[in-house]
Amino acid sequence: MKKILVSVVFLSAVMTQNIFGQTTAREWFEKAGEYLNNSDWNNAVTAYSEAINLGIRDLDAYWFRGVAYLYAGNYDASITDFNIVVNGAPNFSSVYMQRGFSYGGKGMYHKAIADYRTGLEKGNDPTGGNWNLANSPSVPSSMWLFGLLHMEIVVNRFLGNSDAVTKNDNLLRTLCNDTNVTRAEVETFYRNGIRGLISDTVNEEFNKVSHRIDYHNATLSRNTQNGHYTLNYGGVNTNGETRTATGNSLEALIREMRDGGRKDDFTPADLNTVRAQAALIPAVVLSDAALNETKNILVNFYTNPSPASYDLVKDWYVIYSFAILNANNEKYRYLEERSNALLSALNDAFKQRVLLDTNRQTRPAVLDRTQAARLVQLR
Repeated sequence: MKKILVSVVFLSAVMTQNIFGQTTAREWFEKAGEYLNNSDWNNAVTAYSEAINLGIRDLDAYWFRGVAYLYAGNYDASITDFNIVVNGAPNFSSVYMQRGFSYGGKGMYHKAIADYRTGLEKGNDPTGGNWNLANSPSVPSSMWLFGLLHMEIVVNRFLGNSDAVTKNDNLLRTLCNDTNVTRAEVETFYRNGIRGLISDTVNEEFNKVSHRIDYHNATLSRNTQNGHYTLNYGGVNTNGETRTATGNSLEALIREMRDGGRKDDFTPADLNTVRAQAALIPAVVLSDAALNETKNILVNFYTNPSPASYDLVKDWYVIYSFAILNANNEKYRYLEERSNALLSALNDAFKQRVLLDTNRQTRPAVLDRTQAARLVQLR
């Protein structure tokens, strides 16, 4: 592995007192660095953990331990450490790239490319001969960085954003040269994987709602794979801290809110609000046919961008964004919000174009016959 992966400046590691001759936090920290540079991931994790336990709390320890966890294959632990670094140093571009690898190692490629995109936007440059695809923790995850760049080229070419096309094309060309990966291989990988990527993104974005409970801003999410619910919330009553409540079912989440360690954060009315919001999660409201249609329309565009495939996206967005108006049905409340989030997760420039073009249309007082039929399908 190229040592460039861990070559960042130490921030401010502190040293505990060696009163009785024990190994100090600084000594553990320095030993951990030796393990890391020798690719001894498990011992690096142990040493960084000892340093943290003995008092080192600066972000370097969590950053380096996150890298060690990543290459040891403990993706959940690496994500936890990288989250700490993101919260403390949100402009540190490398942490997003490495967290992307962690998500990729879990097969969560939609989250991986979101982090890759953020890392690139914040200035990360993976070129310069330091990229080693063969030694990456997950080759499919690494290839999705290439796939993301190809997707940016395809979409921005359609949008006419020539500067973005040139920037991403140059970056992808350099990475392909560094790794002996051909553009044909990247395009094949993209075409084979884009349906799964979009499907996962739809499932992610259409299984949450953002709302308020009492004085909290809250996001309620449902995991489609295991049925677990997560409530992230924060506000005046939490001193701005973001807190989390979870449950392996909706009722388990409600019990946790009522009886768990954070029960003082909630009122009885909050429990009823969360239960009501759960019934409005778009993936709960929509039929399977409607969700599959959404996926097919987006796959069609991202595979073959054209005026015809773009018109289908616009028509889909008009129906979903105007559904609550035309159907006069409360259960469609979050369709527009989650449709915007979905488009933004795939490509924010594309979302902005869709919003611009559909806002130029007169908001329909009545949907046409085809649109009305599709709205019925949503139910």
